[in-house]
Amino acid sequence: MKSATRQGFKMVSVSRFAHWLLPAILIITPASAGEVERISLPGKHLFPESIAMDSRGGTYVSSVTRAEILYLDSETRQISGFVERGSFGLASVGGLQLGPEEKVLYACNSDLGLTEHPTESGPALLAFDVAERRLVSRWELPGGGLCNDLAIAEDGTIYVTDSFMPRILSLPPGGSELTPFLVDERFSGQGFNLSGIVILEDRLIVSKFNSGELFSVDLATRNVVPLRLDKSLQMPDGIAVVGSDTLLVAESGGRVSRVVVSSETAAVTVLADGLRAPSDVMAAGKQVFVLEGQLDRLPGFDPEGRQPEPFLVRVFEFD
Repeated sequence: MKSATRQGFKMVSVSRFAHWLLPAILIITPASAGEVERISLPGKHLFPESIAMDSRGGTYVSSVTRAEILYLDSETRQISGFVERGSFGLASVGGLQLGPEEKVLYACNSDLGLTEHPTESGPALLAFDVAERRLVSRWELPGGGLCNDLAIAEDGTIYVTDSFMPRILSLPPGGSELTPFLVDERFSGQGFNLSGIVILEDRLIVSKFNSGELFSVDLATRNVVPLRLDKSLQMPDGIAVVGSDTLLVAESGGRVSRVVVSSETAAVTVLADGLRAPSDVMAAGKQVFVLEGQLDRLPGFDPEGRQPEPFLVRVFEFD
């Protein structure tokens, strides 16, 4: 997921998702094959959902349960709150992305009924001034839904996935409201549907969490093509672009895979397995940062009631 929600959606029914089955210091622990370090995130109930990295290597981390966005300073190696917990209507925070000049941090926000900071506002895309750490804009999702993730085009247009309604929304530069860019019933389903979104050359690539599908959307014609995968994906969530035809996909089923996209097909190669329900992935140079969100263990969402393990960002170097 890369997430957020609301409007008329104060408390989420657990049954709807039953199928989906403080400053801190950077901690480096022994790594597995291809892994070079592990970044420990604070708290036993953080449930991080998305990460975004600035040009200095500082990393923003959203939380589904803590109504906050954290910031990991690359020089001091300390984690602090980017904004005060529960401020600006924050509840469950999902997808994050920095604007082109890194002056603005965009975030999806929701109220999944999992935080002690409920909000009266509807599901929305938020914009924060990075220097002043304050909210500067809010765009509500028309008719509710769940704002999950976002991608920013070169012309400044923002595209947003909605996990509860079969649509991709868009916001033009300087726009005052989100409007439907594309509505397609193939994006419908039970629980969480559309999740991660990226721009790959002249098209959008979006993941559908519950079905394991990837869709290609031509930006000019808005034509939708389900990509034919040579290997199934396990609950694909966050996506990162690493080349003109290559993606990295965080699979909540426990993997990170490389996906090479052609016209209507895609070749999947598993790079890391046995992870703790990764929710996002990001590439920086030769390193790949994988966020273990463990959203499968959210309170009330897991029939087994498992407690989460320590939350980590795991850093890999793959050939």
